[in-house]
Amino acid sequence: MNKVAYNDAYLVDKAKSLVPKLKERAKETEEIRRIPEATINELKEAGLFKLLRPQIYGGYQTSMRTYSDVIVEISRGCASTGWILSLCAIRELMVAESFTEKTHQEIYGENEDNVLFAGVYEPRKCIARKVEGGYLIEDGFWMFCSGSLHATWGYFGMAIRDDEGNLVDQALMTLPFEELEIMDDWHVMGLKGTGSNSVKMTNVFIPDHRVVSFAEVLNGQFKSDHLRDIPLYNTALFPALALSLALPGLGLAKAALEFFQVTLPNRKAAHIGVENLVDSPTLHSLLADAALKIDTASMHYYRVADELDAWAASGNFMDKPARVKALADIGYANQVSKEALDILILASGSGYVYEGHPLQRIFRDFWTLYSHRTLSPLITKENYGRVLSGLESNALRY
Repeated sequence: MNKVAYNDAYLVDKAKSLVPKLKERAKETEEIRRIPEATINELKEAGLFKLLRPQIYGGYQTSMRTYSDVIVEISRGCASTGWILSLCAIRELMVAESFTEKTHQEIYGENEDNVLFAGVYEPRKCIARKVEGGYLIEDGFWMFCSGSLHATWGYFGMAIRDDEGNLVDQALMTLPFEELEIMDDWHVMGLKGTGSNSVKMTNVFIPDHRVVSFAEVLNGQFKSDHLRDIPLYNTALFPALALSLALPGLGLAKAALEFFQVTLPNRKAAHIGVENLVDSPTLHSLLADAALKIDTASMHYYRVADELDAWAASGNFMDKPARVKALADIGYANQVSKEALDILILASGSGYVYEGHPLQRIFRDFWTLYSHRTLSPLITKENYGRVLSGLESNALRY
């Protein structure tokens, strides 16, 4: 058993130290449509992919709060890198909670330092049938598989149906990534460097011990009996997954504000009665609004992280109303982050339209993240409003 010594400040400092290099590589990361191997190696050397991995498998077994701090810092440097780290690291939590010790030994047993997860829950197509000892995935197709170009193990969702074709359960499976085919189809507007390609399975066998009910996992019926005494692995999974999708957006908003402040002293004004933009009262008001909205987003995101940690430490699984509220916090924070970025773009002027301008990349990356349905301000607020009204959430998963 490999115990890893660490403290939270060390992990966050390691993330901060990588920001300058990530900024330097941001253009290259977009152009090659994947995370450069130099960046992947630096993240591995810093141990950041293992933030939420159990210590018995060489991980740091830290908290959602520390995880959040690290993801925001990395995303300040490069949103594509922040996105990949965020999703690959949160999958450590998903796999740790969802699967049995037998499965964990299979995943980590040979070379735990080489393990990196990628996966997608929602399939675009998945034809599976029960066979002796497991399931045969005859034909499966999943889009948006972030981390696919670097992963060694994957997790994927599939529908379990009876002989008449009726839906029995939604399942989660895990398998070595070498058993999948990766498509080269990530040609997109933003988060270009994530390499979030589609993946295919054809006649792949998944043994029973590597298939669990996703519905049970989302309600805290975890299969990892050997980790039940560790508070982190009592964390409510769906709010944690939603938070992982949102946190890079906070890093982007912070990066936009920092860029604006750094370049402001050299900006000339036009048609607003002052020579230098830094002397504009209108600019002062806009900048304050943007900064306060970013602060508001931070408070909501970190409240979710702290709530997840507090519930996990309490020994009680986060109840449904609290989970719906957490998703509303995330959706609202996503909304005000967008409002802050809109203000900064407006205050910046039209120079950002030039290719290679840092604000343009931030804008495109944020809009790609913002549109994720899990982070929808409208959907998450509607469901929270239903709960406040004494009704059930309309969400299928929370």
